[in-house]
Amino acid sequence: MSDLSFLRNLFRRRRTWTAAAYLLLALTWGSAIALLALSGWFITAAALAGAGLLLGLELFTPSAGIRAAALLRTLARYGERVLGHEAVLRVLADLRGASFAAVARLPLPAQRRMRSGDLQQRLIADIDTLDGVPLRITGPLVAAGLAVLGAAGLAAWLAPWPAPLLITGLAGLTIAASALAARFGQTRSRALVGRRSRERVALLDYFGGLADLLAYRRAAAYQQDLERREREQAGALLLQERVALGADQAVQALVALTALAMLALALHWHAQGLVSAPVAVLLALMTLGLNEALSSLPGALWRSGESLEAASRLRGLGVDSADAPDTPLQDAVRPGEAPQDTDFRVEGLAVGFPGQRPLLEGLEFELVPGRPLVIHGASGIGKTTLLETLAGERPPLRGGVRLAGQAPQHWPETTRYRAIGYLPQHTPLLDESVAANLRLGMPELTDQDLWAALDTVELANPLRREGSGLDYRTGERGQRLSGGQARRLALAWLLLRDAPVVLLDEPFAGLDTELEQRILTRIRPWLEQRRVVLVTHMPERMPKDWPRIALG
Repeated sequence: MSDLSFLRNLFRRRRTWTAAAYLLLALTWGSAIALLALSGWFITAAALAGAGLLLGLELFTPSAGIRAAALLRTLARYGERVLGHEAVLRVLADLRGASFAAVARLPLPAQRRMRSGDLQQRLIADIDTLDGVPLRITGPLVAAGLAVLGAAGLAAWLAPWPAPLLITGLAGLTIAASALAARFGQTRSRALVGRRSRERVALLDYFGGLADLLAYRRAAAYQQDLERREREQAGALLLQERVALGADQAVQALVALTALAMLALALHWHAQGLVSAPVAVLLALMTLGLNEALSSLPGALWRSGESLEAASRLRGLGVDSADAPDTPLQDAVRPGEAPQDTDFRVEGLAVGFPGQRPLLEGLEFELVPGRPLVIHGASGIGKTTLLETLAGERPPLRGGVRLAGQAPQHWPETTRYRAIGYLPQHTPLLDESVAANLRLGMPELTDQDLWAALDTVELANPLRREGSGLDYRTGERGQRLSGGQARRLALAWLLLRDAPVVLLDEPFAGLDTELEQRILTRIRPWLEQRRVVLVTHMPERMPKDWPRIALG
């Protein structure tokens, strides 16, 4: 799918709203043209009538037309703004849901490779860039085309054939000039988006590592680099605005010259008795009134490069614009139905990073309900990489993992997430309430369900004593909780998931021995009803009858 096809599919699903906005924009411009042309006709006719050169002037109809055009222009402009922004907000809501869902579907290694600043830029700035597509690109193109067709049709009715030909020729020359501006500007617009993203990443890196930069006396060098990036971006923006302004002025000059040519032709036709004097003025002013519609085209095509680049960057996340309205975030990450057979086998498994020597190899085991498998070994040996592979987040180097006879990464994401509950070593929490964190992907859970899970991990009483209860905000990355509390909250979420296969990476990190044993006693019946792998540095704390694999 090309970037253009991505945008077409994205806005096609809301085409009723956008089409209504385009028609209202065309009506706005058409009313403005009619107001100018009718006013010129009426003033000219009144002057001629006053001089005794025009008899039988009927005042009511043209004056009513002028008032109607003025009122219609105001109402159409208001309606176009309301419907246009409504259409854009609906599309952006669809796109945001699809984008977050696409990120959620990415394997963990792919998510970790993404710089936080670049990811934020894609999910915020790039999506916002696309709001200009219907309002500043396709809308003006469609509305200008309709306005030109209306003006040309009226000219064909009132005057000889060169009049509509002159108007359509003006539109053709404007489109050609706009296309030339777009050819010059689209590449630079795309570069503008990429440079803006790199600048944001550099800025976030600077503030994120400011303490180290100050300690090693490298802050000044980074500040100079940021200033250089800002100057380059400002220069690119200035060039863009200069070219857009130049193209706009060129179109206005072209419209003015065409209006003068129309006036000359109309006076010639008046001398031949083909049109009246008021109609001659109407034709010239109607041509001049096309200025507002046609002068928007160069900027529209010029800036399309930014939208195409933003679309390309979102496509890089795996966002499918055709599915955007049908893939809200809560449904995309909500677990689906687990396979009925959750048989889980590992055969000749080697795990690690592509192109490197395996961290672990030759692994063979089968998970059995009631017999959680304890895996332990030295730090850095590959335990976390093993769990990522078992969860289907990382492909094996050799051998295989089979969930119900099929590799986990080949199951649909919703099915895999329902079948496999994975508690990674580092689980960032949302800057939200405890309830919102626990209901992530499971909005149907009741408060009673949440309190039961919190009681199991011994978090219920601390939250009740604090006073806010389920409304207590965890803070960014769970910073308002201790490390052990954040870990227990993540464990409570996993208990609520109720997956038939459970992978736990240091589930009791940050807990003292006594608390760990109490929680383990509480969740042991739950664990022994499932197929479980539990990674730990302290296997001696686990029940003696659980099987073990020592790595290394």
